[in-house]
Amino acid sequence: MVDAVRLRRHERPPGLHPLRSPSPKIRDASAVILVRHGERPGREVFWVRRGERVGFGGGYYAFPGGKVDAADASTPILACPQGEEGFQVAAIRETFEEAGVLLARGTSRLTPERLHALRLELLGGASFAALLEREGLVLDARALIPAGRWMTPDIAPVRFDTRFYLAYLPEGQEAVVIPGELSDGGWIRPAEALARWEAGTALLHPPNHHAHATLAGFGPESAIPRLRNPPYVCESHVVNRIEFQRGILYYPLLTPTLPPARHTNCYVVGTGELAVIDPGTPYPDEQAWFLERLRELQGEGRTVKCILLTHYHADHTGFAQALSRELDVPVWASPATAERVPGAEGRLADGQVISLGGPMPMRLRCVLTEGHARGHLCFLDEGSGAVIAGDMVAQGSSIVLDPPEGELGTYLESLRRLLRLPAKVLYPAHGFPIPDGASLLESYLSHREDRLAAIRGALRAAEGPVALAAIVERVYSDTPSFLHPVAERSALASLLELERLGDARQDADGWAATR
Repeated sequence: MVDAVRLRRHERPPGLHPLRSPSPKIRDASAVILVRHGERPGREVFWVRRGERVGFGGGYYAFPGGKVDAADASTPILACPQGEEGFQVAAIRETFEEAGVLLARGTSRLTPERLHALRLELLGGASFAALLEREGLVLDARALIPAGRWMTPDIAPVRFDTRFYLAYLPEGQEAVVIPGELSDGGWIRPAEALARWEAGTALLHPPNHHAHATLAGFGPESAIPRLRNPPYVCESHVVNRIEFQRGILYYPLLTPTLPPARHTNCYVVGTGELAVIDPGTPYPDEQAWFLERLRELQGEGRTVKCILLTHYHADHTGFAQALSRELDVPVWASPATAERVPGAEGRLADGQVISLGGPMPMRLRCVLTEGHARGHLCFLDEGSGAVIAGDMVAQGSSIVLDPPEGELGTYLESLRRLLRLPAKVLYPAHGFPIPDGASLLESYLSHREDRLAAIRGALRAAEGPVALAAIVERVYSDTPSFLHPVAERSALASLLELERLGDARQDADGWAATR
């Protein structure tokens, strides 16, 4: 395998990493920024909220759009640049599917009821081209104004090469969301969308934030050049700065973490004074890339106040000491973490607040959440309720508990503590932020309690003591076999909790139920 660690970040073959091979296939996609002059003064755009169960972007606000289907490129469309047919037809089709707005010639003679019926046919699997031909409707690319191109970075589980378009709501049509893949949608002024992004109540991916920010200050026509040339985007259309809500910047860095993860998220919190949380990469090229991002922020007048650590594991601390020296700032952690990390100061205690000055002042409260590691801290943004969660949760997977530090009972109480805060958006160390933090915490609690019950049941069903590996084979059948050694550690944490509760005991032959 190519030694990706030694390659500079921009020279690294796409998808290669010391522990993982290729990143997901890039899919073509389209999205439409639908604009109208609303009942209130000013422009409005139509946004939608992806359902929580959607694989990518669940719970986030976006514009109508989706992937290009194979049939889109062969659907007739007038005045379309060669090679763009699939993108532009997909943009029109997805806008009709998700918002009920059909950008086609001839729709003015159709009643709203007829348009709705056609939409239901399309959602039911009917051919878009056949529907258009039957109804005598014609697609015209001049209904779409190209408004930029964005590529999902390779950290994502699903990648899209997305063309954005701006379009005006046709007279006589209305945009309406049908619940399903979308949980909500409606018209909003860009400035109001930005206010919700700032408050942390509407998470936005970079292209959607850029569109709202641009349209909040410029009319649609004058906004187009700015929409096509966004800041912080490289030549390959991949963004270098991700800020799902104001004041929390997201930088996934390559680390030697446990698979299937490839990155550990480093967060830079603040709008003036900054706290860098969990700079974990040990790789020189990755460190250089991240330091360049920090220098960009410093060039905008921001200052790094401190480095904060959630816990001592190497994939969270690998760059902390060197970055501290480079920036001449302290590393702050809990006393238990500081004992294990050279150069860290153990000055952070449960309930302590770190104040960050700036245009939008922020206060981070330390929340002691042990169970995964001793001294583990989460950081609560008191303004929005967002939580930098470290290794308390992860997107799309569970957390490994590795005894003796991995203690299930303590971990479950820490989850309940986060639920009581209440935690809103959760920013994990691995994966994307989770908008509905409470639901995830409840599912984590339920998952652990179900595992505990399954292990208790396996012990009671056995005729004698059972080895740890055999317990994992029976109870973790939904886990790939190559991860069973990792699962054994979490299973051991469950067994030790059952032992503490008086439900299990261990002897030389294995584990057995006591009642």
